[in-house]
Amino acid sequence: MRKVEKLAAVIVLILLAFVYGHVHKTHAIYDRMIENDQYVMMDVSQDQISQEFVCEEETLDGIQVKCQNLQEDPETEIRIYLQDCENGETVAESVKKAGDIKAGKFNEFSFDTVSSCRGKAYKVVFEKDSIALYAEKTSEEGTNLKINSEESEGTLILKTVTYRFDIETFCVFLLLVLYICVFFQFLNWLFSR
Repeated sequence: MRKVEKLAAVIVLILLAFVYGHVHKTHAIYDRMIENDQYVMMDVSQDQISQEFVCEEETLDGIQVKCQNLQEDPETEIRIYLQDCENGETVAESVKKAGDIKAGKFNEFSFDTVSSCRGKAYKVVFEKDSIALYAEKTSEEGTNLKINSEESEGTLILKTVTYRFDIETFCVFLLLVLYICVFFQFLNWLFSR
């Protein structure tokens, strides 16, 4: 009976680790080594700001962008569009209330899952005068920042978001549980002498 209980406990732990392993995985398109004080705020008087990037994941569930709210009315809707660079088609759209934007923080704009994204170029389009966006001063490889349809030097402080199973998180969780079990076994052995 003791073996059955242990086997059931192991199965439950593996299932918990599997559920815990499903995370919102992010990939930064900017240089993460640059300090925050070197970011610049984009000129918000522009008609349109867009950022092109190449997706590293098979699916895309949203973006996180460092921004600041410029709307006084917290009910104002802020819209972003995700476009396929090959054909210019809008593949996703996200709406967020201005009152939900946290100043100077990464704000997530979620949308319906876009599939078959790995290696494809996409463009995120931000509407005029809705939010102030932060950027680094240099353009990263595979990115293209445009202000009013004209290329500009720099890269938005932006991350792609994919909800998926992450093997690293799964393994770390299992190793942590294994470590705790071994540690308690050691303590039990040490104090039972």
